[in-house]
Amino acid sequence: MTDFTPMEAPAREAQALPVMLAARLVGREAVLQQVYGELKQGRAVLLHGQPGVGKTALAAALGSAYTQQPGGVLWFNVTNPTLEELLVRVGRAYHVAEIYGSDTPLGMIGAVDNTLKRFKPLVVIDGRIDGEVAARFIARCASGLPAIVIRDQAHDGPWTAIDLLKLEPEAAAALYKQEGRVTTSATDIDIYGLAKVLDYSPFGVVIAARAMVVGKQIPPDYLKILEQIAPTSGGSSPLVGLTASFRSLNGPLQGVQGLLLMLGATVSGMASNELLSLISGVPVETVSQAMTIAAQLNLVERSQRGGEAYYRLHAITHAFVQNVLRASNRLDDLQNRARQALLAYARKYSSGAADAHVRLAVEMENFFIAARYFSENGDRTFANDLVFALTQAGDFVNSRGYLYEALTMRALAKSFASAFPAYSAGETRPERITSEFDAPDFEEDSALEADAFDDLDDEDDELEFDEDDFDAVDDDEAASPEDLIGRVLASADDEDDEPLTLTPLSQRLFSGRADLQEAEEIEEETGEVLTAPPLPPAPRINLNTRDINELRASLQQVRASGDRRQQIEVLEAIGRLQVAQKVETEAISTYSEALNLYEQSDDQNGVLDTLDMLSALMVRTENSQAAIVQAQRGVKLAESLHDDATRMQLLLTLGDARQQLGESRAAAQDYSSALAIARDIDDSQNEAITLFKLGYARLDDGDATTATETWEQALRLFRAQEKRSYEGRTLGALGSAYGDMERWAEAINFHTSALYIAREVSDTEEEELQLTSLGYAHVQNNQLGEAVMRYRQALHLAFRSGDTDNMVSLIVDLARLLVESRKHVSVARLLIERAAALEPNDKDVRQIRERIDSEYKLAEAYQTPLIPIHGTAEDYASNAYRLLEG
Repeated sequence: MTDFTPMEAPAREAQALPVMLAARLVGREAVLQQVYGELKQGRAVLLHGQPGVGKTALAAALGSAYTQQPGGVLWFNVTNPTLEELLVRVGRAYHVAEIYGSDTPLGMIGAVDNTLKRFKPLVVIDGRIDGEVAARFIARCASGLPAIVIRDQAHDGPWTAIDLLKLEPEAAAALYKQEGRVTTSATDIDIYGLAKVLDYSPFGVVIAARAMVVGKQIPPDYLKILEQIAPTSGGSSPLVGLTASFRSLNGPLQGVQGLLLMLGATVSGMASNELLSLISGVPVETVSQAMTIAAQLNLVERSQRGGEAYYRLHAITHAFVQNVLRASNRLDDLQNRARQALLAYARKYSSGAADAHVRLAVEMENFFIAARYFSENGDRTFANDLVFALTQAGDFVNSRGYLYEALTMRALAKSFASAFPAYSAGETRPERITSEFDAPDFEEDSALEADAFDDLDDEDDELEFDEDDFDAVDDDEAASPEDLIGRVLASADDEDDEPLTLTPLSQRLFSGRADLQEAEEIEEETGEVLTAPPLPPAPRINLNTRDINELRASLQQVRASGDRRQQIEVLEAIGRLQVAQKVETEAISTYSEALNLYEQSDDQNGVLDTLDMLSALMVRTENSQAAIVQAQRGVKLAESLHDDATRMQLLLTLGDARQQLGESRAAAQDYSSALAIARDIDDSQNEAITLFKLGYARLDDGDATTATETWEQALRLFRAQEKRSYEGRTLGALGSAYGDMERWAEAINFHTSALYIAREVSDTEEEELQLTSLGYAHVQNNQLGEAVMRYRQALHLAFRSGDTDNMVSLIVDLARLLVESRKHVSVARLLIERAAALEPNDKDVRQIRERIDSEYKLAEAYQTPLIPIHGTAEDYASNAYRLLEG
């Protein structure tokens, strides 16, 4: 059956992610760009750091952007999964019965790898996971795909490890103001104190700030409350805010506290409204109302599962609640109550009806986690009872893809020694998060009974907040492509920023106005007019010199003279040399200084020209977010100055920056605006270039048909302008579009035409690209001999250019083809040994090498005659290229 949406289905919109999205990340601009830079290159990232530091929030901000990409986001919340569990979850996500229906999931690694390569999602693994399990999954199933692994500890693996630290004090204070709805600076000193006592933890800051709003406190008073709590929580800690928030759940909110304690008693710390209703005995509607409030207070994470709300406690909150229950000797009783509720839920929906299957799937993760936990603690009957209930639910296990979980639970019910261990070799069970604090004085008895929820059903004037007050992301924000990644970067033109106010001392330090006032007072007393000493004459500068050190020395001289115009001229001369020397980062700094001087001079034309240069340099250095900020500012200024030509160039730069960020639809809009200007001012040169770029944006946005139409227009213009090089590139682009439409014969024709133009204009880089594209197209068209020839020819050019990445990539592609023919395994070995010498730690090289070794042994066993080897890998490539040269 495939007429259902699996719980693991890739998210195609931000609201479908199984996490709550932050309205705006604060203080994470640099690390966000760093992580995105890795993902954009198809690399994995390990985000690690102490609990509550904001790892999931950062991943969610990036994930919300990737939901707009064709592959969406495959997000797994995990609790110590085995590799097998991850494999079958991929199978369920994409309805691949071969994977989720296998009783030996480890044999499906290749199928999982192919599935993920086909759909190309952003893969996110969030939660408690053994480092080796995560490393094996990424290396063997998600290599070359953007992926984020989130765990508390660092671990060596096939990823870039990034340690996410606590917020800086300024950022933590800004976050507190944002979440606490503080709009003035009058209490800033208290807010800095609040951030400090919360240990600058994003989790603690958000919890405390929202509790302050609901409690109608002001920062000075709330700081005193937290300072009283801090000593019982072990000093500065996010637990300070959590303790304060829990203590505030009294009166009409007492029922919210009770439900959170019930949820904390579950092994997993998660449940649906209905399961919580079974545990607590409270009506589902009341549970939903109470948990909505808890989510607004950030005490629980709310998402959607099976079309309904689903709740999960943060690891810190889960441990906190269990410590509270343990201190009051209620944990065992409530845990058993939760256990019985899980069984009751499973039995209730064991009828086999389609709707019952959905309800079972909603809590299947809960069943599995609880079965492992109770079995490891000596209670095997729970797993056995669960398996029995699931087997009564018709074909639920097989049709919904839960064979692995059912077999595992059955094994747990029989013995601790199972084919599917709950923890992999060398893995230890996670330690509880504990803290040195006194359990809050909650009113436990009444909080845990159904009548504690009665107040939630009544109107209460004391509760002056609703769901909109704390909703993380509204629909308008989620729909804005620019905000999906860029929203976390604070705008330089933010209207909410408060103006800088200078004290008398800062005025004296920064403006010199105090000295001027003193001079005026002396003049009044003495009648003597004081004159400033004359400035030194402006030095003569040779702006045409090619010696950058000479220009820098001249810059020091003109700074001393105070001649702002000459400073700008020297800076621009330095910037031009830096661009020519390809030190773009230094050039950005130089032009930024020039921009500041133009702004001081109120030279709007100079500002515009510099913004144009700066944004282009930022795109070249892939500083995409900064490029967008500068280019947008430039577009507005160009429009006000009626400078259409510069506005067109800035729109092109803006489109380039968005393309780098993967925001192809927004890029297409910018390119289209530039195209309209080019046609309006009759600039056919830029019209052709814009069409060329617009075609790629449309192709990346999944519209291959419109992309071909766009490139055909560009092709006619390039031919009329006799721009042979661009004509060839456009033909190659058309080949890519027809490839996306799987019209491989036409794709091959276009790439072949592009190849011969690249050779004609001596563009070896483009020639190598077209040869590589031809190799891939021939493979897809099942013309393997032609594919091998084209890959060999491309490899020769890669050897000639010395590009290691291209050499290794082409050798891997060639070896994969050659190893399919056993007699060619000798050639495949020659090539892969060359790649291993270049990149000994490359995962693809290691995997192909293992395959070749295996095939080599089979060839020897079956006495298969092998192709004789004469010469080197370079010879093998150059011999093929000679055929191209004729």
